[in-house]
Amino acid sequence: MWSSLVTSSIFYIIAAIIIVFAVLTVSLKNIFHSALSLIAVLLAVAAIYIYLEAEFLAVAQILIYVGAIMA
Repeated sequence: MWSSLVTSSIFYIIAAIIIVFAVLTVSLKNIFHSALSLIAVLLAVAAIYIYLEAEFLAVAQILIYVGAIMA
């Protein structure tokens, strides 16, 4: 019982982080802060991929999308 509660809690916490930073991405006026919140969204999506045991997608997410924004 505890393991399903813990795993679903982790998923919902990461999902809440994605929602909060996605709203910040579109609502911030400073483009630099908006880009930082977009990086946070993409890293949290990579965390969801790791949670779903899709490590290749997580690595591709980080290397391609987050790397392109940081460059």
